[in-house]
Amino acid sequence: MLELTFGFLYTPFLFFRTFLRKGSPIRNQKVRRRIWIEAALIVVVWSGIIAAVSFWDVRPYLLWMYFAPAFITGNLQSWRKYIEHVGMTGHTANSATRSIVAKGWLGRLVSLTLLHEPYHGLHHLHVGVSHAELPGLVSDLRPLTPGERHPFPSYRHALMDLLRCLGDPRVGSQWRGSPSAP
Repeated sequence: MLELTFGFLYTPFLFFRTFLRKGSPIRNQKVRRRIWIEAALIVVVWSGIIAAVSFWDVRPYLLWMYFAPAFITGNLQSWRKYIEHVGMTGHTANSATRSIVAKGWLGRLVSLTLLHEPYHGLHHLHVGVSHAELPGLVSDLRPLTPGERHPFPSYRHALMDLLRCLGDPRVGSQWRGSPSAP
């Protein structure tokens, strides 16, 4: 529940925890050094912002112009990630993700704001392809093997499918064959 309500704080915590833990998958020393430099830069920049906000006494502006939108977008990002993956236990891009191919203008606008990430199976199938090209590859989302799913017509439909999986939120093909896997 923390991730779905405080994604703004929880998601960076997850990434930093992965970076700091023993046996971290981030082993390249050049990458690790860059992460440390960027973390230090974040601390320096935010120290300056907090000092300026305190000096000019503009805390309400920081709250409404930064933290409120960051809170909303952090939660939307977490919900998007859950909608696209939780409960999906397939071994292909189309059976391990929920793709959304919206027909209406509002759904297409949401898709555009998410850099066409709703075409999630395509995102996994065509890793190097620009996000702007993904809508042109939508025919690749056609189910070809058992267990693959048709794209959902909206986030609302995909959300309803996700809600059935939240009680047992498995992700990935390692769960196939377990008693409660779909």
